[in-house]
Amino acid sequence: MGERVSGTVKSVAADQVVLTTPKGDVTIAITPQTRVAVQQPASASEIKPGAYLGTANQDGSAPDTGTATEVHLADNGGNVNQPMNESGLTMTNGHVKNVTRTATGQEMDIHYGEGKTRRVTVADGTPITKMAEVGMAALKPGTSVTAMATKSSDGKAVANMIMVGSGKAPARP
Repeated sequence: MGERVSGTVKSVAADQVVLTTPKGDVTIAITPQTRVAVQQPASASEIKPGAYLGTANQDGSAPDTGTATEVHLADNGGNVNQPMNESGLTMTNGHVKNVTRTATGQEMDIHYGEGKTRRVTVADGTPITKMAEVGMAALKPGTSVTAMATKSSDGKAVANMIMVGSGKAPARP
C-alpha cells in the first residue's frame, strides 16, 4: 500500500512538494506520473457496470456483502478488499460488474481481483464523490492536501496522487 500525508502546501518545486503537517514539514517527491485531483459530488446514477470505485462499507449479514458508508468514483486504481477496522468496516475497491436498483438503494457486485466479488449496497443519501484532475497548478502555498505516497528505493516518499482539499467525502443533502 502506501501512506497518506495530510497537510498544507508550504512550497512546490518541479520535483517535490513540501507539506506542513502537525508533526512538522514533510518533503514528498512528485513525478510526471503524479496525479493531482479534487473530489466533487457525484450521484449513484453515475455508477455503471465497468466503472472503477472505492468504497468503505459496513459488513453485511451474509459473507462478501456490505452497505457503503462512502463511495468514490475514479478512472482506475488497485483492487482491494480488506478490513479497515475491527468493527466490520471494509474497504472494497474495484470495477463494478453489475448494478441493480432495489428498495434499499443500488446494489452492485464489485470485482476486486482474482475472480472475487463483493455485493455492496449504496443506500440513498450515501456520500458519493468523483475525482477530477486539476493538475500541478492547483498546488499552491496554503492549500490543504492529502498525498498518497509510496516509499522509493532510497526511502523517500513519492506521491502517486495528491488530493486537493480535505480528501474526505462531502456530506450529501
